[in-house]
Amino acid sequence: MTVPRRMWLLGVLGAIAAAVGAATFFASRKPNADPSPTEIDAGPEPGGPWFVDVTRDAGIDFVHFDPTTDSHFIQETMGSGVGWIDYDADGWPDLFCIQDAPVRSSGPPPTTNRLYRNNRDGTFTDVTEKARLARTGFGQGCAVGDFDNDGFDDLVVTYMGGLALYRNNGNGTFTDITAAARLTNPHWGTSCAWGDIDGDGFLDLYVCNYVEVDIDRYPRCARDGKLFVCPPTSFPHVRHRLFRNNGNGTFTDVTVPSGIADAPPAPGLGVVATDLDGDGRLDLFVANDLKAQYLFHNQGGGRFVEKGLLSGVGLGPAGQPVSGMGVEAFDADGTGRPSLFVTNFYNQPNVLFRNRGKMRFLEAATETGLAGRRDRLGFGAVVLDANLDGRPDLAVANGHLHRDAAEVYRAPYAQRAQLFVGTGPGSFRDASDRIGAYFREPRVGRGLAWADFDNDGKPDLVFSHVGGPPAVLHNRTETTNNWLGLELVGDGKRSNRNAIGARIEVRTASGVQVRFVNGGGSYLSASERRQLIGLGGDRVARVTVRWPSGREQVYEEVPGRRWWRLTEGAADPTALPIAGR
Repeated sequence: MTVPRRMWLLGVLGAIAAAVGAATFFASRKPNADPSPTEIDAGPEPGGPWFVDVTRDAGIDFVHFDPTTDSHFIQETMGSGVGWIDYDADGWPDLFCIQDAPVRSSGPPPTTNRLYRNNRDGTFTDVTEKARLARTGFGQGCAVGDFDNDGFDDLVVTYMGGLALYRNNGNGTFTDITAAARLTNPHWGTSCAWGDIDGDGFLDLYVCNYVEVDIDRYPRCARDGKLFVCPPTSFPHVRHRLFRNNGNGTFTDVTVPSGIADAPPAPGLGVVATDLDGDGRLDLFVANDLKAQYLFHNQGGGRFVEKGLLSGVGLGPAGQPVSGMGVEAFDADGTGRPSLFVTNFYNQPNVLFRNRGKMRFLEAATETGLAGRRDRLGFGAVVLDANLDGRPDLAVANGHLHRDAAEVYRAPYAQRAQLFVGTGPGSFRDASDRIGAYFREPRVGRGLAWADFDNDGKPDLVFSHVGGPPAVLHNRTETTNNWLGLELVGDGKRSNRNAIGARIEVRTASGVQVRFVNGGGSYLSASERRQLIGLGGDRVARVTVRWPSGREQVYEEVPGRRWWRLTEGAADPTALPIAGR
């Protein structure tokens, strides 16, 4: 078969870039160091964000199992995610924690995944057994979505060598319907995302797969006689999976007919479903580890074309593959278009692909201030407006892969999380040193998700860590800024009930903010889907929603400082009967 010259050239360039990327995986140059404790002011900046770790007081007693051994298997490095799910539909986000397991079975299994019900007073109760979610295994990621449009969010959990779909029964319990739903993924699943890819009103499921590992034929990577974690380029890769929702409780694997299988196999770690070109169809952006990123452009009818390299998001700023872990899609520069943020490996900058329209992107992390510090290895990432000033902020979980990173990479294993505060359209600065004690304490961070768990109008955070408890951070920012909370409900016919794919435009005297209801995002984790919009000193003049069905609705003079439900087809918003502490 004759290979077109352009594709041959792209392949050569990709191979060269992969070699360069693999080399940077092992880079050991000492980058800029953290400030000393004496350089850090313990207090918040005036009007700046402030977070307090309330994990213990909230009753969250989950502890992640650390599978680390002297063998340094790549599986040991991944950690597990966390997810917010309002499983009882009472308007108060509940917390789901995913548990890991030993790479080789030995001794009693660790504790199971855990579900904590929100008690509406700042505390949580473990309801795992009652909800029928107890399961051991090598747990990885989760995604929350109402796949059957019955008004109750369902849960999918990825495992190494498996996948589980839990249908929410609407009575506080779940049923594992994986087999009945015909969902099969025997590979190492990581992040996953719900999204209606064919516009039929039902959520479909994309699952990232990482690498194929044979423990009995495991490669050994060493430096100066010391074993360390092999990079993903040392293992065979496998295609990701796309499952179409049949609308009757079952799914069909459409990886091949959808065009997903046309992309070369790659180690996937993060995925976000969002409409990148404003054509009303959900596209898929996938962060791959040391392989070109995927951008699956939705052609309609459930078909995709992979355009990562052609659109400018396939490789990093220097033309090398990105060690893509966590992903986010948001309006980073005030253009009303979703740009793409990707966390990266130690000694490499974070990446921001700025959306220039018409599926063209330009890398702009350095000029926007989101490149971050090179002495960090980033995983989970979420966008939030921490101080409600009307500008997006971005939080990142950090932590190295290797327990002996100080010797092998000259890098710390435990690392500090970061919060980049928005200072204007396309402008951010790292404010981590003055937003609370958690951000000054090194942790081995992995998953990250946000929710307003106490419904006080300020976004809270939860981080997952390798071998330790999660950190539930309560937002205690002192501010008089206004805010608007929106819960979108699609009609369940032309639009999915979760309204994934909707575009929200909020107009105030200061200008316009644009938000997107995305599927997936971050790393192995699920944030709440409700939209919490900071307004600064303004009040809302108009809210415009373009639903996944294409219908557009305008809501005039929606009052701030409370949560509202916007239901597709209903003329007026409904005030939600919830109020925080």
